[in-house]
Amino acid sequence: MRYGLIAGNGRFPLLALESARRLGHEVTVVAIEEEASREVESLTARCHWISLGELSRLIEILKQEAITEVVMAGQVKHAKIFSSIRPDWRLAKLLMALPSKNTDGLIGGVVRILEDEGIHLRDSTVLLKPLLATEGAMTRRKPDKDEDGDIRYGRRV
Repeated sequence: MRYGLIAGNGRFPLLALESARRLGHEVTVVAIEEEASREVESLTARCHWISLGELSRLIEILKQEAITEVVMAGQVKHAKIFSSIRPDWRLAKLLMALPSKNTDGLIGGVVRILEDEGIHLRDSTVLLKPLLATEGAMTRRKPDKDEDGDIRYGRRV
């Protein structure tokens, strides 16, 4: 499967890329210049760098790469969007239309624009399957009756 990964800061984009490689997924990275580590370039064959304000360029790259499924990984300091970057026309239009200038509204608006362009945001865990806990016992033995009772009690608390 081919995915696009929009990379912010921190280790999360790197973990997602390493895990995707283990799963055999081909990933094209669009890295946010003000946020992402240059290390992402070493973990993918295709990496593009954009400024935080370049929403139109993000869409252009994803379309050129024929990417229809994307994952967001890593933090982006959204306060920068409202203060210190120059948004392109598409992002400026989105910012003007936001009823409230918060992270949820901004991400929701970006997701709607991507969806309108045929680009679907996937849950980031799609690339992290090898790193996620599976259902059931994760040790050599299952909990006994008393331990199971403790676990049930702990979940309620």
